[in-house]
Amino acid sequence: MIRRPLIIIVSLLFPLSLFSQEKSFTPGGFVRGGAYFSTGDYRHDVNAAFGDAALTLTATDNLSFKGYADIRLRFGQQFGENVNSLTLREAWGMYYNSFMSVSAGQKIINWGKTDIFTPLSRFSPADYTLRSPDFDDAELGNLLGEITFTPAPFFRLSVVAAPFWNPSVLIIKPIELPPNMQVSLPVGMRTGNGYYSYGVRGDFMFRGFDAGIQYYHGPDLMPGLILTNADYTNPAQPAVSVSGVPYVINSTGFDFETVVSPFVLRGTAAITTPVEEKEGNEEIPFRQIEWVAGFDWIPGAVRVTAEYSGKKVLDFYEAPYDPILGTEPDMQQLMQLFSTPGFDPFEFTRLQIEAFNRLYNNQLHEYYHSAGVRLEAELFYGRLIPSLTTVFNFTSKDLLVRPGVKYKPSDGVTLSAGYEHYEGTKGGMYDIIDDFMNAAYFTIRIDF
Repeated sequence: MIRRPLIIIVSLLFPLSLFSQEKSFTPGGFVRGGAYFSTGDYRHDVNAAFGDAALTLTATDNLSFKGYADIRLRFGQQFGENVNSLTLREAWGMYYNSFMSVSAGQKIINWGKTDIFTPLSRFSPADYTLRSPDFDDAELGNLLGEITFTPAPFFRLSVVAAPFWNPSVLIIKPIELPPNMQVSLPVGMRTGNGYYSYGVRGDFMFRGFDAGIQYYHGPDLMPGLILTNADYTNPAQPAVSVSGVPYVINSTGFDFETVVSPFVLRGTAAITTPVEEKEGNEEIPFRQIEWVAGFDWIPGAVRVTAEYSGKKVLDFYEAPYDPILGTEPDMQQLMQLFSTPGFDPFEFTRLQIEAFNRLYNNQLHEYYHSAGVRLEAELFYGRLIPSLTTVFNFTSKDLLVRPGVKYKPSDGVTLSAGYEHYEGTKGGMYDIIDDFMNAAYFTIRIDF
């Protein structure tokens, strides 16, 4: 299964290394095995167990071209389902000179200077259900083209376009749904009118101060949920069908980074506006303004990253009903609603779906405030790397804590152990997912 794409990539890239001594072809990658063990009230004690591998290939002449490919293979189980996947995570080629560069293919592009909260990253989807100690593994490549111009040493202009919609994998996939409820989520490259996206970003680079301004138009990476069917023949157990669909947004943002010794300060501001009207469209979010401020600090062997994130939801109104997931239905209240003259069960369910979209997107309240801190140290000449990441949403009361440690007993070998803990108020997003996301893990990885 893996031989054919590997042979194709090798046959394309290997000849590039034969033209002259300046050209090089460099393979790399890793093999890894690991397991996650549930610590929440989840039906699977073994949350995930897997063996995976990566093969990377780089071709370059260090003058005018570069090619890169990253193939991922994974076999095992996750959330009680078999996993057997072969994924081309990245595969792109680039031509460049001192004035411009042109690249195309499957690529990961992360715009924005902030780290924990990233409102400006619009082109790289993520699989939020992936179990891996290396959190960058959750990023998925996108099929796109990029052109950059550098007319002056202090200015760079980037233009990116993607012809398809490649949505993120929502963390709700493993949720145990109510009886007679079905949720269909989109996966992979999706084609359709309006599914293309494009963005423009200008970066200004001065001594001790960098800044960027950008614009994005296209479908949001996160699908929105729409109600496709609601059958209330049995009001106690209605048959409900929900689908994940794209919605198109316009997003404009600004960010900066500067050095004020001993700190590296960062900031971001962004405004996001859906193209379609929200009224009557449960998948469409409100317009919103986001801002992020943070810093990096490296006192000795420890690196500290801290960020604050704020949000204001525009045109806000209270949700008339609770989200369809996360709360137990009040049967007495339901019977009163159904006995009300003119009550529309379909509209009632649609508004419950809208409320869940708002819960997922942090739009149930008009203002949101969050903070995140990441601590990481390199001890014993980089062989022992303990870390701690924690993020708390002061508005929704969602808390994420990720302690971990990596130990490198020899070159190329990494042992990782840690714990992921999610906690939130009843009916909140982290309260819904904590049973299947709370887990301790252990992995061993060998790089080559």
